[in-house]
Amino acid sequence: MKLFRGRRDAPRGRTTKIFAIGGTGRIGRASSKILAENEIVSQVAIAARDVRLAKKAAADIGAKGIAVEVDATNEARLASLARDYDLIVNTAGPDFRVALPVTRAAISAGVHVCDIAADGPSLEKVLALDGRAKEAGVTVVTGIGHLPGMSNLIMQHAANQLETVTDLRLCVWWQLSREETDLFGDADAMRKTGRINASWQTVLTWVAGRVRTYRDGRLVEVDPFEEATEVSLPKNGRTVRAIPIGSTEPITFPRRMPAIRSVSVLMALLPPQLNELLRVQSRQITAGKVDAAAATMAFLDAIASDPDRWLQSEAEVPTDFGMMATATGIRRKRRVRYSCWPAGPWESTIGPLTVAALRILHGKVHAHGVLAPEAVFEPIPFLEEAARFRSTSQEPGRLLQESEEVLG
Repeated sequence: MKLFRGRRDAPRGRTTKIFAIGGTGRIGRASSKILAENEIVSQVAIAARDVRLAKKAAADIGAKGIAVEVDATNEARLASLARDYDLIVNTAGPDFRVALPVTRAAISAGVHVCDIAADGPSLEKVLALDGRAKEAGVTVVTGIGHLPGMSNLIMQHAANQLETVTDLRLCVWWQLSREETDLFGDADAMRKTGRINASWQTVLTWVAGRVRTYRDGRLVEVDPFEEATEVSLPKNGRTVRAIPIGSTEPITFPRRMPAIRSVSVLMALLPPQLNELLRVQSRQITAGKVDAAAATMAFLDAIASDPDRWLQSEAEVPTDFGMMATATGIRRKRRVRYSCWPAGPWESTIGPLTVAALRILHGKVHAHGVLAPEAVFEPIPFLEEAARFRSTSQEPGRLLQESEEVLG
């Protein structure tokens, strides 16, 4: 397929156009509206399979919004439609189905792209396109959302505190409760529309079968449910049992840090009994009995049918969502373990995605190729910008809390 050379960085005074794939979803709609408010953006095309939803989302944007009907997996049509745009912002899902075709279409069209893709196996295929992206003069910033995205930059910040890093780990914990029903999504609406929550599909595929993690200087495959680890949480010292997941960080970090020995991302779903439900449904995917969409519906239906069983906990558990990055290595000839975590509720998917898009449009990202967040953005300045997009009136204050321990 013929490659079109990427556009030059936007000069001062020039306006740009965005092609928003998945712009009808919660993240896509929010980021598209924010981007449309920037003076450098003259048009945002909301691209989706359902043109009725695309027209509605475009109308919410106002005069800069237009609707385009396209399937994210139709590479040829997507490349043809996006060729006259400056940036593709991809929030469509599920990641394991759309990240690769959208990236290939962007490279063929010669258009920069950023996405929130979180699926490790798909990322390895996208990374294989690095040479083609460079040849086409295209910047591909992949996985610039919450997890991955913000997670990568917090991990990179932790690594930056040491002179030599041997081990790098992220632990996320996620509590589900009757009070936080937004985390589940509306199962009845999903059934009616056929639009199954892509985030839940990603979570289930993260733990389906054997997942890739980085140990002893190489990528290995492990059964996540046989690899649970007790992790002490910050501040209160409580512990959670967390399992490795097939996110992207164990794949991208060793590419930039060849001396590192281990990189892992662990997840604790709370209350703890939810991990059994997660195991059952992920095993169904592995056995080929259901796909990720059907497993998601079964998972959510099981919780809804017996909330006393799945959402009640006798032990005190952390509330809401949290993440902590830990780097272990050498500083001043001593072995040190450094940890950091968000100091307030400023995390989001929209913030990192929007900042990345604006930096590309303003010509602040000069590298071409397929780039993970830690390869292109300085952690603290970027996270400070992203924190401003948090949908709350509370000021973030201090960005990160931290702790460290001298091991010897």
